[in-house]
Amino acid sequence: MNKTEFKKLLFKVAFCAMACDGIIQPEEIEEMKIMDKKTSFFEAIDLSGELTQLIKELDKKGTKVIEELFVSLKNNDLNTIQELLVLEVALRIINADKYHDENEIKFIHLLRAKLEIHDETINDRFGKVDILHTNEYSQNIQIGKTDIEFIESIKFPDLSVLKEIDLNVKQTE
Repeated sequence: MNKTEFKKLLFKVAFCAMACDGIIQPEEIEEMKIMDKKTSFFEAIDLSGELTQLIKELDKKGTKVIEELFVSLKNNDLNTIQELLVLEVALRIINADKYHDENEIKFIHLLRAKLEIHDETINDRFGKVDILHTNEYSQNIQIGKTDIEFIESIKFPDLSVLKEIDLNVKQTE
């Protein structure tokens, strides 16, 4: 996976983490802007364009967007650093509003299950993160019936709300 594709994947992870609880919090949008401005996670990616594309996908496919994200994570041969970045982006988004909705926690658990990274590495990078519940069997979890049921039960925000999101970073002096 080339750098641009990976950065788009990171944005999709952030978008799904932000939207999976059905509400887009202002703090989540601000966290996206901070990541865009102060990290290279989304460098050279047109976030507004990517958001528009994801909204179109969501309109056509609904929750299948999240299922496709998980399949993509499982099928792409991401290295350890890329997998840590995927987790970091998702964790930063769901922690932005300082509240963990049940759907956000389930999303994080499924996201973690699609990564090959060892729990020791996650703990070394992030410390003990309660919502990850890292354990030795998490690498072997496949998308099963309950996972599909969870994905299909997700209520994304209305498309009109998503279209109003402004990800342009205002330059401060």
